[in-house]
Amino acid sequence: MNFRHHIPNICTLLNAFSGMAGIFFLSQAGIDKALIFWGACYVFDGLDGLLARYLKAESDLGKQLDSLADAISFGALPTYFLFTLCEAGDPLLSLGCIMYLLGVILRLARFNVAESKTIFFQGLSSPLAALVVGWVGIGLGSLPLVCYPLLAGLLAFLMNAPLPLLKTKGFQHVPKPFLILAGFVFVLAMGLQVLFETSLLIPLGLLLYLLLSLTTFHRLKDKS
Repeated sequence: MNFRHHIPNICTLLNAFSGMAGIFFLSQAGIDKALIFWGACYVFDGLDGLLARYLKAESDLGKQLDSLADAISFGALPTYFLFTLCEAGDPLLSLGCIMYLLGVILRLARFNVAESKTIFFQGLSSPLAALVVGWVGIGLGSLPLVCYPLLAGLLAFLMNAPLPLLKTKGFQHVPKPFLILAGFVFVLAMGLQVLFETSLLIPLGLLLYLLLSLTTFHRLKDKS
């Protein structure tokens, strides 16, 4: 096999490496370094797919590797982050956070065996769910300990719920006025984030994504 076919898989392995590095630094109370590696997970997760398509190097091996790496970066790492948020509380609350990891594993397994050629995912993707975990833990500050296992259960449900959510290629089916309005609201949220140090950017972006996905799904369904 030509070396170029291995380049996307190398990015996938770097995704897994970054996830494990993030867990290591969290275990050493190095939250700043952990966040850097957590961000690197998203970079490498995006790169492997782009490179695989650009180099025409898509393969079954790459598909399996991608899910295994995501189970670490967007499953084990956010789960361990939830552990650290409630480690001083009841051990049962910490164990409840494992629901998040189980949800990610089930979500990735479903994707591998039932990949759809449509423009919609079924359920919240694991990278987006992990982003919500990071926002709750960092953007909202300290919460009652019971909130973290409840969050884990909610996200596990949303990742495996029959929610039609747009893939990247699906945004071409969204009417331009909707995209312009969503972009305006998102830029406004960025401005509020900078001016008032609010933490609304991620939840607002997720809400816009849900609204665009659901309205596009029902619009296309009505046309069919």
